[in-house]
Amino acid sequence: MQHMIKFLLYTFFTIFLFLPVQGQQLFRKSPIELHQLLQKSKQDSNRIEILHTLSRIYLNQTFSDKKDKLMDTVISLIDEAIRLSDTLHLKRLRLDGMLMKAEAYLVKGDIAEGEKRFFELAAIYHKDGDIAGEAYALKWMAMNLKWEGKDTSRIPVVYDKVITLYKQRGDLDGEADVLTQLADYHLLLKQFNLAEKELLRASALFRQTGNERISNVYYLLSVVNRYRGAYEKSLLYVTKCIESTTLNHDTADISLFYGELALVHDELGNTEESIYWYRRSLQKRLEEKIERGVVFKTAGFIISQLIKLNRSRDALALMDSLVRGGPPETLYEKAVVAQNYAYCYDAMKQYTLAEQYFLDMAGYLKGFSFDREVIILSNRDLGRFYLQRKQFEKAHIYLDKVLSERWQIRLADQRELFQMLFVADSALGNYTAAIRDLRKYGSINDSLYNERKSRQIEELTIQYETEKKEQNIRLLEKEKRLQQNELVKEHNTRRWIMGATFLLIVIIGLLLNYSRLKTRTNRALQVQQKVIEKKNDSLQHLVEEKEWLVKEIHHRVKNNFHMVMGLLHTQAAYLHGEEARQAITESQQRIQAMSLVHQRLYQSENLSAINMVDYIHELIDCLKDSFHTGRTIQFNLQIDPINLNVTSCIPIGLILNEAVTNAIKHAFPDKEGRIDISLKRMNQDHFLLIVRDNGIGLPATFDGKKQASMGMKLMQGLSDDLDGTFQVNNNNGTEILLEFIV
Repeated sequence: MQHMIKFLLYTFFTIFLFLPVQGQQLFRKSPIELHQLLQKSKQDSNRIEILHTLSRIYLNQTFSDKKDKLMDTVISLIDEAIRLSDTLHLKRLRLDGMLMKAEAYLVKGDIAEGEKRFFELAAIYHKDGDIAGEAYALKWMAMNLKWEGKDTSRIPVVYDKVITLYKQRGDLDGEADVLTQLADYHLLLKQFNLAEKELLRASALFRQTGNERISNVYYLLSVVNRYRGAYEKSLLYVTKCIESTTLNHDTADISLFYGELALVHDELGNTEESIYWYRRSLQKRLEEKIERGVVFKTAGFIISQLIKLNRSRDALALMDSLVRGGPPETLYEKAVVAQNYAYCYDAMKQYTLAEQYFLDMAGYLKGFSFDREVIILSNRDLGRFYLQRKQFEKAHIYLDKVLSERWQIRLADQRELFQMLFVADSALGNYTAAIRDLRKYGSINDSLYNERKSRQIEELTIQYETEKKEQNIRLLEKEKRLQQNELVKEHNTRRWIMGATFLLIVIIGLLLNYSRLKTRTNRALQVQQKVIEKKNDSLQHLVEEKEWLVKEIHHRVKNNFHMVMGLLHTQAAYLHGEEARQAITESQQRIQAMSLVHQRLYQSENLSAINMVDYIHELIDCLKDSFHTGRTIQFNLQIDPINLNVTSCIPIGLILNEAVTNAIKHAFPDKEGRIDISLKRMNQDHFLLIVRDNGIGLPATFDGKKQASMGMKLMQGLSDDLDGTFQVNNNNGTEILLEFIV
């Protein structure tokens, strides 16, 4: 069970201390799905999150046979994530990537490189003055060294440094969390008293801050006491653990807690209770898609309990269903599956099959280094099997292996070990050793099941029931007080209703009197209303006449402009000089620009403002038709939806007319090109007009201030009318900029 504790705690810290919310959603996806998302992703922060999540999933494949190769993949993925984080200037994601890369080196077995990178990360946080980040990096390094079982001598020193950092920033919750992890480290070393002391200190700190999410502390206290054989205290703590988890709706590790409660009942001999909690643990782990090795191991505990009840067929059926749901892949998974099948066939007295599965189990576990407890218990199983087959010498070989490391297993397992050694030594004639084994067995048995502890367990059960009854009594008293309060409220409500009824009668009387007064007032108001309506009708008629007259004026102005254009056209027919005809044509175009303004005004509902999008498009269409540009000159218009009054619109139209006419006439000797026109609102009343072509541009000697052409003077004069800033530039062609405020 210890290796499952490691894996599940590791997963807990990974998901809830490392990944953000989005990462938790990605964490539920398979590596194949994440690779597909990666192929579709853009070069943004979402891609970095996918790379991080995929790396974290590979880092969590605790029992994989290809751990080194997976870590190389993680390093490659994180390198890409770090490069992209640098490009996007996302420092936090870069630091997260550095942490996972350091972890990958530790998991791979390159301790020096891993520690070096963790210390580099801590130094960055220290330089930034981020004490919490520095503590987090060091804490993560210590936790990885602990789980991987790599050079654990410096772990307490690192944890002490982290505790100092949390004390420096006054973070009691952080200090309590580190004490919890440090206690778990001492639990792995079987230093139970020290671990318990640290956990009680962590619990006190959490209570001091009002933090009620201490289920993990209760869980580890239960494990400590279970290994010491103090089952009454273990039962107390694991019960508190599950109550705390349920109360705070913090069910992330509930499967682990169910498994611990099942183990305690197993130790106490409560087989049915044990099976119930094992099954709940298994169901949660299947729902959460926990690593298959953990699922198969949990099933192994259920199988052992079913065999105690002579239900070996049910045990075999359970194992078959799990294998059909997902066959074992790693060597560890295959070892656990072989072990479970061996249990089933041994109970069904199919000893040849059982022996083969036991030997397969041992073969799969050769070289397995993640948890020594797994190897120890597999040797115990083989020793027990050969002892039952009366092959005492073979049994002794495996039992001796267990004996050399017995301090790593539970007291109940140690008791069974000495019992089996006693039988084997007696059968082989090793009577001195057999007597020694028997004494050891008796000593452990007495410490586990003496009369005092039985009474304590009974008292504890009574205490639980008493507390529940007292709690029910308190709830009933609370309900009684609530009922009394409800009665008082009802009495007060009746008094309020009577008072409200009297008040309502008074209000009704006042309302009736007010109604009579209001009726008289309404009659007078109706007379006044009719007079006002007549005046409003008269005013409305006047407004409509005014609007009609304004439109008629704009229409007549537009017609007069057209008449002037016609006269100019007729006049041009009698002129012989090209320069004179060109001047007449330019004047026609300018008049056309002004005429379009008045045409837009009398055609629209708004008589004071012009929609610049429609106006500029129509003006450019007229110029294109006038110069017969066809498709030789492309126009690119980008006009914001702006409405301007007549005072601003006419100068802008004339400036556009001059700028576009000059571009058409002079910018394109080859008769092909592009003219870009944009009118943008910079802010509430600030605008920018740009006319740009990709033609030959202005001559090198061009000086806008000294330019004497009429068009240039006209544009500058109109710009002054707008109080605007007028510029002419060479920018891969000619560029005219007008910046003005309305």
